[in-house]
Amino acid sequence: MTSTAARFLELNELAVDVVERGGRPRKGAVACELDYNVSFDTEILESFSSTNWQAVVYDALVVAATVEFCDRSLSRSAMNWGRRFDVRIPVHDPARWSDRSVTRALTDALNLLTGDNWNLEFRARRTSVATPTQNRMEFPNDAEAVIAYSEGMDSRAVDGLVRKHLGHRLVRVRVGTKRQDIPKKTSSHAPFAALPYKVKLDGNNAETSARSRGFKFGLVSALAAYLIDAPSVIVPESGQGALAPAILPVGQGYSDYRNHPVFTALMEKFVSVLLGHRLRYRFPQLWKTKGETLREFVDNCGEQATKWAKTRSCWQQSRQASVSGTWRQCGICAACMLRRMSVHAAALTEPQETYVWETLKSPTFAEGAAGEFNNMTPALREYALAGVLHLEHFALIRTSVQYAMLKRRTLSELTRSLAESPEVVASGLERLLQRHEAEWSAFTRDLGEGSFVRKWIDTVQ
Repeated sequence: MTSTAARFLELNELAVDVVERGGRPRKGAVACELDYNVSFDTEILESFSSTNWQAVVYDALVVAATVEFCDRSLSRSAMNWGRRFDVRIPVHDPARWSDRSVTRALTDALNLLTGDNWNLEFRARRTSVATPTQNRMEFPNDAEAVIAYSEGMDSRAVDGLVRKHLGHRLVRVRVGTKRQDIPKKTSSHAPFAALPYKVKLDGNNAETSARSRGFKFGLVSALAAYLIDAPSVIVPESGQGALAPAILPVGQGYSDYRNHPVFTALMEKFVSVLLGHRLRYRFPQLWKTKGETLREFVDNCGEQATKWAKTRSCWQQSRQASVSGTWRQCGICAACMLRRMSVHAAALTEPQETYVWETLKSPTFAEGAAGEFNNMTPALREYALAGVLHLEHFALIRTSVQYAMLKRRTLSELTRSLAESPEVVASGLERLLQRHEAEWSAFTRDLGEGSFVRKWIDTVQ
């Protein structure tokens, strides 16, 4: 890395030039090289090649990959969340991308989502990219919505629930990148088989907050909707996952809008000015808890609902959450704690081997882990404590001295972004908060007074 680029890192700023093979970045900028740092899978890219394919779709995927490259390359300061990115990207139609309405809508969405300051410039590509072949895909001609589909519980459940009404008119957009994420019997002919690109850094991830994932999944879903002329994107997140991270950010962190209607409203505007496609992101489970969504799925979706236990909620990698060589879910991060509470609320059970922390009823944190687990770290304890307190604070929010202010801000944001009346939004929010409080209370009560989780809660009260 050049001394100038190192200085950018020290100042929490980074200049990035996306370059084609053999190209060089400007002085002081870090190169993001196409076909190296950003690489496309030809077969998967073909699963995006509908008759509506245009070069702007490829360019939009490069933009999403570039945002991820920038986000992962520059760590956040302990004193200041925000960073500044100065980015140049080659595209097929620089006039289209440089239009003020497009750049303004794009930076508005990115700035809100990541809490950073983005400056993006577009220039002409030296070489054009060939249109992917399209001789095998089964693109529907009557699609009503697409859904970003992963191995998560909400994703699986909401796909099943919405599909009961829309059938084949609901199209999955698989957001995994690994071959094992793609079912063999569908990978050769189903559209949107997986994310068609991968991002590679020259070093380790400098930043793990991953706020740019919201942009990646939101944009890829929107591109799929554009390619098949679908009017809606289904956001499968239930109310706790969509709203709580923005209402109650963790510690001193910036509010998390990755699955929030305020962010998707900005994405709607960006898609409209870039592609001329009128799109709505819809949240069918926004006023329900994850537990209610799971219970509804089990009660209404027959045999497919029996596979809910195979879903993953944990974001820990195998090196942090393996027991005797088997990758488990950790069971104590915020996502796992929400999952365990939701399974309890849905009156379901999971095998204890699902998690590294096989029980939450143990008197100490360490005793709850599987006996064979040998990677106990202070970081895991901090993740667990943060997860417990996040769910506890969300359960107590209605009695907080800050609630009036938080409620006003939340109602204002949601009323505008959802285009709903204040009465409808207020009623939905109140219902969600009451339900979360009841589910968390029942879950922690059943853990027993001797649980380390209960002890943590009692300590902070």
